[in-house]
Amino acid sequence: MNVSEAILSRKSIRAYLDAPVPVDFVEKIIEAARCAPNAGPFQISVVRNAGLRQKINDHTLDAMVHSGNEFLQQRAALPGYQPLYGAPVLFLLSGPADAPYSAVNTALAAENMLLEATSLGLGSCYLVSPTLAFNGPNSLDLVQEAGIPDGYKLQCAAVVGYAADENKFALGERKRKGSVHYAG
Repeated sequence: MNVSEAILSRKSIRAYLDAPVPVDFVEKIIEAARCAPNAGPFQISVVRNAGLRQKINDHTLDAMVHSGNEFLQQRAALPGYQPLYGAPVLFLLSGPADAPYSAVNTALAAENMLLEATSLGLGSCYLVSPTLAFNGPNSLDLVQEAGIPDGYKLQCAAVVGYAADENKFALGERKRKGSVHYAG
């Protein structure tokens, strides 16, 4: 699959099979992230441990419920909703809290991860909801358990795995967004 095919076929998967992702696939996804354009440092924490993923999932769900954001609260209220969608691999992307480009650096790395996962035949989903759990009050234990360095802040996350047939939390067909203006 070439990069154009990966871009056009990538979609957000919100249901995963209970099947491990091969270590070499995880390494390829990490390498793709590390090749992303950037304007400073970032950290990737790889979470494969089911217990820690569930803990992060539960903290994220609770943070969504108490977020005050109507969309997040509606998603959290869906029967059976799990913010990490049962994916077997979670990547947490963090950057220095005081660096102006941490969000951009991690978003670019995450996009490379999603495209690499697609090229490997895996499903993936870009997430920002875990930032509620990691960057909120009383999050220090979770931050430390996930290996996020001192002085760093979670900016985004990605989940990866083999897509399940049923994707009941899908938000519909992917639509192209953004406007274009040709100047001159």
